[in-house]
Amino acid sequence: MPIKPSRLPCHWTALAALASSAAALAPSAQAQTDDTTPFYVGGSLGVSHVSNVFRQTKASNSDTVLSTGLLAGLDQRFGRQHVTVDGLLQNNRYSSNRDLNNQSYTLRSALAWQTVGRLSGTLSASSSRALADFNIGGGVDPIFKKNTERNDEYAALVRLGVLTRYSIEAGWTHKQRDFSAAEYDRFAFRQDTGQLGVYATPGGNVRLGLVGRHTKGQYPRYPVGLTFNPDTLKFEIRSEADDYTRDDFDFTTSWDTGGSSSLNTRLSRSRLRHSLDNLRDFSGTTGAVGWNWRPTGKIQLGVYYARDTGQESTSQATDVNRLYTSWRFTGSYALTGKLSLNASASRNRSHRAGDASVMLAEAFDSDKAYALGLSWAFSRGLSLSCQYNHASRDSSVPQYVYSASSYGCTGQAIVY
Repeated sequence: MPIKPSRLPCHWTALAALASSAAALAPSAQAQTDDTTPFYVGGSLGVSHVSNVFRQTKASNSDTVLSTGLLAGLDQRFGRQHVTVDGLLQNNRYSSNRDLNNQSYTLRSALAWQTVGRLSGTLSASSSRALADFNIGGGVDPIFKKNTERNDEYAALVRLGVLTRYSIEAGWTHKQRDFSAAEYDRFAFRQDTGQLGVYATPGGNVRLGLVGRHTKGQYPRYPVGLTFNPDTLKFEIRSEADDYTRDDFDFTTSWDTGGSSSLNTRLSRSRLRHSLDNLRDFSGTTGAVGWNWRPTGKIQLGVYYARDTGQESTSQATDVNRLYTSWRFTGSYALTGKLSLNASASRNRSHRAGDASVMLAEAFDSDKAYALGLSWAFSRGLSLSCQYNHASRDSSVPQYVYSASSYGCTGQAIVY
């Protein structure tokens, strides 16, 4: 399944195209391989204009970016096993801010396996690199230099009970994030999560689950104070490793109404503990709900809502005792057999309670974004898509406030 090249040439947060945890609601590819041609290769060419590259509060820093990409992938079945591999390599060139020129990539692979009995599972891996958000918030002032963000994820899932009323699932996930700019050291982390769940299918279209999750992670360079460097005669940030653990007990439901609609929910009791500062600890109820609806063959709608701590709800949040609420709406309409319209809107709001005993002020951030796009599939291998994006943030910290927009088009050619 080909990876659709970014309509904007660098990380969507850096160019005002807000993604969200509901990205799975929208398909990420325009075509799929078949049994006769299990592989594909191709290329893409895109141009976009960005109104506020650095996401400044009151400044004009627009730019035009040209992006070229190479795509390749494999989709092959070997009996009961299914292997998929997708890759996208992009070269991004800025017209004015040439020091931001970069190479981004997205790689992902998966193996779905099944034995003769009732044992099955998946192995997956993904890695990506792109420009990071220039105005990330979370206690860091906006920066105006090239800063790349790398994300890696590896996961394994084993399931006992295929096509049965009851099943048991065990899984492990490793996540890791790093930045090239030292100012973003506090956001780098790595974590491992293990889970064990029991699922029941009381009806043909309803699935219930009880899942326990345990997460152990670390922020290797979390700032804890300032130290004076006698060589440079300047104060420098002193950092230490912040270890954290999180325990969740989930109740999940999955309801398929018969093809036109599906509803998925999660209600969790969560507890988060940090080694450096108990102000960043959390204990409470979290959850999420996602709904997909296809009223006709041409219309598809999706809604997603989540309430959780920053580490589990947004890729850029690590602030103290923050609770995030986010929602996203997606929709698509097939105007013709080759022309389709898509739209999305999202909001992510965080709140930090004040505490006079430790001189902690109340704070908030509210990110909003919407997008409108048009896609034209000229043939199975040739396509063109254009999109407009707008993102903004309101915050209790003045320098975190911004408004940005971008628009552009990308052409893609694939050979199967």
